[in-house]
Amino acid sequence: MKFKYKNSLTVLLTRLLYVYIVFMLCRLAFYYFNNNLIDPVHGKDIVSVLRGSLMFDTVSIIYINMLFIFMSVVPFRFREKTGYKKALLWIFMITNGIGLLVNVADIFYYPFKQARIVLGDFFLLGEDAFIPLLADFMADYWYGFIFYFLLLVILYQGYKCTGTTETKIDSAKESNRRYYTLNSGYFALMAIVVIFFVRGATFSAASFPIGMNDAFLYTDNPTHTSVILSNPFCLLRTMGKSKDVPSLKYFDENIAENIYPTTHTIVNADDFNINRKTNVFVIILESFGKAHIKSLSDQFKPEQESNTPFLDSLFQKGYLFTNGHQNGYRSIDALPAIWASIPSFKEHFLSLPNSVAPYYALPACMNEMGYNTAFFHGAVKESMGFVSFGKNTGIKNFYSRNEYEDENGTADFDGKWGIWDHKFMPFVHKKINTMASQDKPFFATFFTLSSHHPYKVPPGLPKQFSEGTLPIHRAIKYSDYSLGEFFKSIKNEPWYNNTLFIITADHSSGADSEKFNKAPHDYTIPIFFFKPGSNMVAKDDKIMQHIDIMPTVLGMLDYDKPYFAFGKDHFNGVDAKDHFAINFSNSAFNFTTDKYYYLFNEKEIIKKIDYRNDPLGKNNLLHQKTKEDDEDIKRFKAFVQEYYTHLNKRDYLPEPDKKKRLAVLDINKR
Repeated sequence: MKFKYKNSLTVLLTRLLYVYIVFMLCRLAFYYFNNNLIDPVHGKDIVSVLRGSLMFDTVSIIYINMLFIFMSVVPFRFREKTGYKKALLWIFMITNGIGLLVNVADIFYYPFKQARIVLGDFFLLGEDAFIPLLADFMADYWYGFIFYFLLLVILYQGYKCTGTTETKIDSAKESNRRYYTLNSGYFALMAIVVIFFVRGATFSAASFPIGMNDAFLYTDNPTHTSVILSNPFCLLRTMGKSKDVPSLKYFDENIAENIYPTTHTIVNADDFNINRKTNVFVIILESFGKAHIKSLSDQFKPEQESNTPFLDSLFQKGYLFTNGHQNGYRSIDALPAIWASIPSFKEHFLSLPNSVAPYYALPACMNEMGYNTAFFHGAVKESMGFVSFGKNTGIKNFYSRNEYEDENGTADFDGKWGIWDHKFMPFVHKKINTMASQDKPFFATFFTLSSHHPYKVPPGLPKQFSEGTLPIHRAIKYSDYSLGEFFKSIKNEPWYNNTLFIITADHSSGADSEKFNKAPHDYTIPIFFFKPGSNMVAKDDKIMQHIDIMPTVLGMLDYDKPYFAFGKDHFNGVDAKDHFAINFSNSAFNFTTDKYYYLFNEKEIIKKIDYRNDPLGKNNLLHQKTKEDDEDIKRFKAFVQEYYTHLNKRDYLPEPDKKKRLAVLDINKR
C-alpha cells in the first residue's frame, strides 16, 4: 500500500514517524534485555519516561536527519527529479542505519558499562583485540543483528510507501509564486522546529542545546535515564567533547581551592613499619568486582562456592578496605586514578587531549625516592594507552606481550587480549627477581588480563573451574587460581617479606544480585594492603577509592615534598568527613560518604540514600537534609569544579614548586 500526500512537509513528517517507531522498538528491546539492571518503570514513571524518551528521540532524529530534512524541504523544483529522489532515499537509509546500529549495539553493550555508549568508548577501535572481540560479540548476540536488519526493513518499506501525488511542473496549474511561497514556508517551519527541539523544546534565551544531564528533568532515578536517553544522541553530543572539557563553576576559584585543595604534604607518617627500603607491588585484577568475592559480598549463600578462594584467604592476613570504590568504569580509567590520583567521569581521562601534560605522579615520586619502576601487562604495548601514560608518569621499564613473546614464543597468546595469566605471572616473577637483585627497592605494577570477556579459560590446567552464576565467574576462578600460584612461587624469595603488596581491581563487572547492580554498590571493588609479617592486619569499613591509593602510599613512605592528587591519604590527616568516593554513571555524579550516597546532576543533589541500611535505594532521604549534608555537598561541588579547572588548564603538578618539578621532569626525559 502506498500513501500519497499533497505536500512535501507531510511526506517528510510521515517518513520521520517511521524513524520514531524503530527507535522506540530499540528502547523496548533495551529495557527487555537490561531489566535486571534497571529499576521497574511503572505508575507515573511510565508517563515521565515516555515524555523524556520522545524528547531525546526527537533530538536524536533531528541530529541524524539534519541533511535529509534540509534536502526534503529545500524550496527548489529539482527535488522532483528522479536522481535527487534516489539520493534522498540513500541518505535516509545510511544515516538512520548508522544511528540504529549504535542503538542496537548498546542494547547488548550496556551490561558491560551500565551506561550509554559515548564517543570515548571507541578507544577500543585502536586495540589489536578489537576485531576478534567484535567477532565474538557478533557470535554471542547474533539475534541482535537479525533485529537490526528487521528495523532496516521497516524503515525502507515505510519510506517507499510514502510520497507526494504526481504533479506536473506546469505554471498553468501551479504558479511559481504559489510553489515557492508554500515550500519556503515549509522550509522556515522545519528550521524553527529543529531549533526549538535542539534547545530542549524552548526558545528561552537562557537555554542551551539539550544535554545528557537533562534526562533528569524527567526522572530522579539514574537507571531510568538510561532508558530515556537515545544512544545516537549520547554519541553525537559527546563528539568534540574530547577537545572541549566543560567548565563547571559553583564557587569563586580561590574558595573552591580552599575547600578542596589538590596540593598535599605528608602530616604524620603511619606506624606500619614501612620505609623507603620497602618494595611496593601494585596488582590490578581485571574485572574483580566486590560482587564476585565471597569474603567481601553479603550476597553469597553460606554453602555457595567461592569464586576467589585464594583472595579470601589472603584478605585475612592484611589491611582490607571493605568499602573500596573505583573512579572510572573501564580498564583505561584505572591507571590514571591509581598512579596519578586522577579520576575519569564523562570521558575516559586518557582519551582526552587534556591528558597530554606534565605529571609528577606516583611513579615519578618513587623514582625520586630511589626506586626502580616497572609496569607489567600481558597485552601489546599499545593497549589502552597504558605504556604511553606510564612513560609520561615516570615508569622506566615495561614488560608486555611483546617482551614475553621475544623470550617465550607466541604459543601462550589467548587469541584475543594477550598472554594467559598463569603463563605471564612466572614471567613477572622472573623480571621482579632481576629488579630485586639491584641495589635499590622496586615499585612494580602488574595488570592482569584473562578475567575479561569472552571469559575463556585455557585448556590443559591441573585444576578444573566450575561454572558460576555468571559467565565471568569461571574466568575469575581461573585468575584467582593463577594469582595463588604466583604467590606460592614468590613467598620464599628474599624480597617477599620486604614488599608492600597493594591488590585492587580495575573495575566491577556486573553482578548476580540486585544490590550490586545498584549505585553505589555497583562501583565497589577490593582494595587491600598486605606486607608479610607486619602488624598491618585489619578490616576498615571507611570509604577508600582508587584515587586515594597514591596519597596513601606516599604517606606510608613518608614522602617529604608537596604532591598533586585529587585523592586523600587514608591514614594521615584525613578527618572522618573527608572519606568519600566519587564516580560517574547514568549522566550523573555519584558521591558516597561513610554514611550516605548522593546523586548529583551537576545542578543539584537529587538523591540521598542510606546505602548501608537501604542497599536498593528505595527511600530518598533528601527531605531530611542536615548541616552535615550541606558541608558534604559543598565539598562535592568544589571537587567537581577543581577537577574540570585542572583539566582545562592541563595542570597536574603541585603548586609550590611547579617550575622545579618541570625542570626535574625535563632532566629525566633526557
